[in-house]
Amino acid sequence: MDISLLFTVLFAILIFPMLFNPRATAIEELELVEGEKMDFSELRKAVEEVEVVDGHSHNIVASESNSVYGFIQAFTVGAFGDAEAFAFAQQSLSFKRSLRDVAKLYGTEISLQSVEEYRRVSGIQSISSTCFKAARISAILMDDGMDMMDKVHDIEWHKSFVPFVGRILRTERVAERILEQGLHNGSPWTIDSFTEAYISKLKSVVNEIYALKSIAAYYGGLEINLNVAKTDAEEDLRQLLNAGKPFFLLNSKNLVSYIFLQSLEIALSYDLPMQIHTGFGDRFLDLRKSNPLHLRAILEDKRYAKCRFVLLHASYPFSKEASYLASVYSQVYLDFGLAIPKLSVHGMISSVKDLINLAPLTKVMFSADAYTFPETFYLGAKNSREVIFSVLRDACIDGDLSIPEAVEAAKDIFARNAIRFYNISSAKSAP
Repeated sequence: MDISLLFTVLFAILIFPMLFNPRATAIEELELVEGEKMDFSELRKAVEEVEVVDGHSHNIVASESNSVYGFIQAFTVGAFGDAEAFAFAQQSLSFKRSLRDVAKLYGTEISLQSVEEYRRVSGIQSISSTCFKAARISAILMDDGMDMMDKVHDIEWHKSFVPFVGRILRTERVAERILEQGLHNGSPWTIDSFTEAYISKLKSVVNEIYALKSIAAYYGGLEINLNVAKTDAEEDLRQLLNAGKPFFLLNSKNLVSYIFLQSLEIALSYDLPMQIHTGFGDRFLDLRKSNPLHLRAILEDKRYAKCRFVLLHASYPFSKEASYLASVYSQVYLDFGLAIPKLSVHGMISSVKDLINLAPLTKVMFSADAYTFPETFYLGAKNSREVIFSVLRDACIDGDLSIPEAVEAAKDIFARNAIRFYNISSAKSAP
């Protein structure tokens, strides 16, 4: 055979597999072949059977009043206040997938109208029972500070469906409510009287809560001013009070920084974690300012070295940045709620893979970040099981994990990490 022809044939043999999978190298092709020989039944069983601990969600509200834009709100994020955006959301990948999942759960036709009719006929108690039973959630930590005009079911109500429900305290909302209530003697607020009232309120509930939470990302961004002057905070307070009720801290950046730092002092004193909204959210959020890298000054400050932080929402689209922070700062932990189930399947998987590229597996935690609708608890748990199985299976195929290691990682991510981190097993006073 002509030598040039021989080389051509050999080259074709080597490159032929890549023509059908251009992303795969020869090594990756071998790994895929090896992966087909691996038995993932033990991993699948662990993921499906573990009762998950939801480290961050919100209250369900009464079914007859639980949406402004209809049940479509259960499938969307970021479209609040824009009816046309809600209409377009029905064409998103996550909407189409989630609607099929809920329709299958309820045994209805795959249409928004059919699911809404089923919900109306069944009632909130029945659909909640169905969703929580399917989700297999053993514990929920609930941020009850979302401002809703609808009838919110309190934490005690949720205990009809989940064995354990604990409270997360949203710090900015606490501050707003204190200002709205006013001083008992009718005196005008000063920064000193506000600080005293705020600290007193936090101290009064520390034995009833499992974490503090900040949404400073919505209130000017995550670049907290560590050296904020009390006079600047007081000026923000004065302007806020002059604007009148209801009080929202959206344009009070110095006051928000001041409140954040006061909250950290309480978190340190009582060994409470601080959950922080990072990454995407609704349209009122400036995404450019919600990158967790803006928290570096706080993480470098020795005063807060012992304060434990949870970066919520996989920090999407800044998941790689979040992973890096969790790898270099011992006090940083990660939670992937909202990214699952609001992204596409590819988006959910890639986001979680980005998180575990650097972050220790014992620092990554599940949450549903569910809200308003019981279906959001179900979708968060269902999609998380599927995504975590896929991610850990691939880690085994790639050689990063053995199957027994992947099984332990699944149990950690879904339950054990949160139980240890939030000290859920310890007794707390009833809310």
